[in-house]
Amino acid sequence: MTDELVRAITKNNAFRAIAVDATDMVQKITENQKASNLGKTILGRALIGGLLLSNALLKDDDRLVLTIDGNGPAGKIVVETSAEGQVRGYVSNPEVSLPLNEDGSENVGAAVGIDGYLTVTKDMGEDMEPFTGKVQLATGEIGDDLTYYMAKSEQIPSAVAVSVDLDSDGNVISAGGFIVSALPDATDADLDTLEEKLQHYPSIASILEENHMPMELLDQLFGATELEQVDSTPVTSYPETSKARYAQMLETLPVADLQEMLDQDHGVKITDRFTGKEIDFNAEELQALITEAQDK
Repeated sequence: MTDELVRAITKNNAFRAIAVDATDMVQKITENQKASNLGKTILGRALIGGLLLSNALLKDDDRLVLTIDGNGPAGKIVVETSAEGQVRGYVSNPEVSLPLNEDGSENVGAAVGIDGYLTVTKDMGEDMEPFTGKVQLATGEIGDDLTYYMAKSEQIPSAVAVSVDLDSDGNVISAGGFIVSALPDATDADLDTLEEKLQHYPSIASILEENHMPMELLDQLFGATELEQVDSTPVTSYPETSKARYAQMLETLPVADLQEMLDQDHGVKITDRFTGKEIDFNAEELQALITEAQDK
């Protein structure tokens, strides 16, 4: 099974649609962060949402950073992604835990909170200033908040749906979603029809767990004969930041700060927020960085 994102357009030119199956990627990233079931659901939804937004709004290797901070017990959620299908992210409190909803689902809204904002920053290359849009969180459920962002900040009527389903052992058995955006040719009747179809849409989990084909998410919504697939992109995690890169970051600090780390802690440990891994520089390695900085 390979994670994949697909792009399509309806044959009447009313809607552009993007769907993704990111099951393996969500399992890997959330497992690395030792997330609880609730933490996996929150971060998984955000990772999927970031992938969908970046592919709806960006081109090529442009990057998008999605930040969700509702002042809930989960803390801040940060996702970085590109239109090329690369993604990474973290939730500040991955071990967050709350009682389940009455229907047995994870209480994502309460964990994320709504006393804050969803922020999207688009980095479209060196020749353009980054663009940042911000909206008040609507429900904290993430999919609803992304839908609100698209309408309010991007001025594009859209529907965003994201889903993460876990088994009894906390393993991710499906993670995916879709974004459908209205094109200029969309009529009021087209929008009404879409709204009605969304109200009767089956669960994303039930579709993906049957065949893990993201195009099926869109076929279920519009009908296979009404869609034309434009292209597809594999979904992958960003490569991990190397120790050498972290060394370069340390070298940008004042020598006095590095010397203080050496004198007090006999080295330094850096935690990569995106992977949860610790990068350790011992006293000898830190001294070498200090010596190199002094020689410049």
